[in-house]
Amino acid sequence: MTAATAAAPLASRVLADFIASRDGASQRAGLKNMTVSTADPVGLSELFGSIPSPSGFAVTDRTAMQVSTVYACLSKLGGAVSQLPIELYTMDDAGLRQKVPRNELWWLLNESPDAAWTSASWKEWIVRCVALRGDQHTELVRDKSFRHAGDVVGFKVHHPDYSHARRLAGRLVYDVMDMDTGGLRTVDQDDMLHFTGFGFDGIRSLSMIQHGARSGIGNALAAADYTGRSIGEGAMPQIALQYTNKMTPEQAALLRESFVATYGGSNGLGTKARKLPLVLTEGGTAKELSISPVDMQLLESRQFEREDICQAMGVPPVLIGDNNKTSSWGTGIEQITIGFVKFTVKPHLRRWQEELNRKIYRKAGPFAEYDLDELVSGDSKAQAAAFRSALGGPGTGDGYMSVNEVRNKKNMPPIEGGEKPFKADPKHPGNPKPTTEKDEE
Repeated sequence: MTAATAAAPLASRVLADFIASRDGASQRAGLKNMTVSTADPVGLSELFGSIPSPSGFAVTDRTAMQVSTVYACLSKLGGAVSQLPIELYTMDDAGLRQKVPRNELWWLLNESPDAAWTSASWKEWIVRCVALRGDQHTELVRDKSFRHAGDVVGFKVHHPDYSHARRLAGRLVYDVMDMDTGGLRTVDQDDMLHFTGFGFDGIRSLSMIQHGARSGIGNALAAADYTGRSIGEGAMPQIALQYTNKMTPEQAALLRESFVATYGGSNGLGTKARKLPLVLTEGGTAKELSISPVDMQLLESRQFEREDICQAMGVPPVLIGDNNKTSSWGTGIEQITIGFVKFTVKPHLRRWQEELNRKIYRKAGPFAEYDLDELVSGDSKAQAAAFRSALGGPGTGDGYMSVNEVRNKKNMPPIEGGEKPFKADPKHPGNPKPTTEKDEE
């Protein structure tokens, strides 16, 4: 890494020396330059680990996952994406899509992209990296044979700590570290799937925890730490022992030891000792110094932070078990799920779908697409109503799906006579149109 440009000079000699030393090491290792200044919080975060939140707690991908709300939100978002199959299609001359039979590429996308990864784990990893770090990089392994040159035959899933994007001659390139050999190499943008989040600026995206929920997560960490220490210390407020008479240092030390022995919390084994009253002689009094959790509104604060984190991550609180407030997306779980899919899940899928198509195929025609039907398959009532509308019938109108297409969705074998969608007879709207050759003529 290099020092900052003149437009953004470094404000610290220590920081300049540190970056210079890192620059020399990275150049010897083969890495290219990256500009970092004190005005770039993301760059500083990468250099030193993290910048503390206003609460004083550093918010990183590791500390954020210690907050139950963050863990629950990412679990729900990752679970929603991981269950969606990625189907492959082609377009015929009439502009109609045709599903491609399951092939090697389908297997990579939906079963095992890498020898060490299942498809579900890979999709969850993408969600985690995009939410916590802004981006996720997955390298394409292409066939180098003459006959199938360029075809995707595998993926390499990278950790954000060991993959860095930069611009070179108008293109994105990626400096990656091989975890098996420890070597460094550069990958061209055509051979790297760059899964982005909101606010992509051409190199990186905005991290949810650093831009949308940094203060909320920092406050949640501080509240959890305060609560844990308070319980560990016997839930005692901070107090001062006041005496009108002068005490020697030995007497003050003995009093402190007696107080800690009596009210000092657990005995180290997770159990609480019996509380005995402390006798204060010579006119001694105890004065409380700290604010009680009730006065601090600690519970209300933690509830607010939970809602703040859910808002930043686009997950309705009710989906992570918070039933204190109803969702503005509707009162039923079906309406909440539809809102979650429409406003949170689909924008992610749209970005990642476009990235898959432009990197894997690199031309118009064939394409990959997430199948969203899996997200509503659990609601049998809604699915049955959708299938009835798709099949059509008397009082409903013409159908746009055949019986066998519906049966295929439910993994059931086709039946005889179920190939064509319902189309009403104009002379008798309640009956299907005859399909024999004589009648069709």
